Amino acid sequence: MTFKIRVGYACTPISITYKTSRSFMLKNFNEKIFNECVSSNIADLESILKWNIKNDIYMFRISSDIIPFASHPVNDIKWWDSFGSELKECGQIIKDNNIRVSMHPGQYTVLNSPNNEVVVKSIADLEYHCRFLDSLGVDYSNKIILHVGGVYGDKTNAMENFKSNFNRLSTSAKKRLVVENDERSYTIEEVLSICKQLNIPAVFDNLHHKLNPCNLELEEIIKQVKSTWKAEDGHMKLHYSDKDMEKRGGAHSKFVITKNFLDYIESLKGVETDIMLEVKDKEISALKCVYALNDKTKVSRRTEQWAKYKYSVMEKNYSYYKKCSSLINSDVPMATVYTYIDQCLNQPFEEGSFINTAEHVYGYVKDKVTAKEKENYKQLLMNAEENRIKIKALLQKLCKKYKADFINDSYYFIY
Repeated sequence: MTFKIRVGYACTPISITYKTSRSFMLKNFNEKIFNECVSSNIADLESILKWNIKNDIYMFRISSDIIPFASHPVNDIKWWDSFGSELKECGQIIKDNNIRVSMHPGQYTVLNSPNNEVVVKSIADLEYHCRFLDSLGVDYSNKIILHVGGVYGDKTNAMENFKSNFNRLSTSAKKRLVVENDERSYTIEEVLSICKQLNIPAVFDNLHHKLNPCNLELEEIIKQVKSTWKAEDGHMKLHYSDKDMEKRGGAHSKFVITKNFLDYIESLKGVETDIMLEVKDKEISALKCVYALNDKTKVSRRTEQWAKYKYSVMEKNYSYYKKCSSLINSDVPMATVYTYIDQCLNQPFEEGSFINTAEHVYGYVKDKVTAKEKENYKQLLMNAEENRIKIKALLQKLCKKYKADFINDSYYFIY
């Protein structure tokens, strides 16, 4: 690649234990429970940021749930003061390492609703997200992403409501807000119209555009979207995802298809941008895309990645495993390796290969399991095709119980 891009993922990693979305039932709200929950969430945010840095990931979407019930009337705790130093520490990590963070309020934050009560709650929620980013001390390139909202039988009026209610936000919230096209109601062309009038950036989502297209060609879309990003907003930000072909609508794929991603990057024609991946395997695909974009991935990183994928590939077919192992130890770019791994992971179930791999994994714990656990495993294996989900669930339970860390750290139980 001839230009540098940052690639990131959203909210909760799936291959490491940190999370920032701990919560509790509203009826149990009290200051002690709240503070314990927030303290753990912020501590894990710091851990996630450090893990991301170690793995060359410099974009991250922070969960809206990091502060439970932040905009709910029940919460009158000034968390930005009581956790001020911890938030500033996270913010310093972000600034020192040129990380870009964002937040994305949920479906109930609707700024263009005809119901003023909904708008008031939506404004309160947006101001919470803004306060959180402000409390980190990060600049205005760190954004809050929002969809336009509903159509409510009159799209023109609904768009006017969005623009009108935008002006009810604080100055800081206005500077942080960016608007994204969605899969049903508002095309990127309509989003651009709003953003240009409000002088705020637009975010282009490629999958939403496939499901809800406009008349603009991709090159023109990128050109116009880029024009909405001012210097203080940072590089243009895009959302990228592949569609889950087994589900309807805009469901995101389990993992990013390497070839599709690289083709998309090529279509940008060298335009500087940051890309947020919206994909189910979160940081795993982010790692894949980071290394696929790097023509000179370190040998240690190549072998680390293969160690995590190897059993997921092996259970599809041992011949795939052997070829992939050969690719890893060759001079081919990681993009080529990932492309082949993608093909392997999309292959259909093959009973012999599945059993062979399950037995290989079971070998890490077989000398530790109880007689009952052994019998349970052997019984399930007698009908592997019907019981494959149960088999892997049992193996995962056993590997965790008996601390088979090599397997626990792999992607075998993810794919």
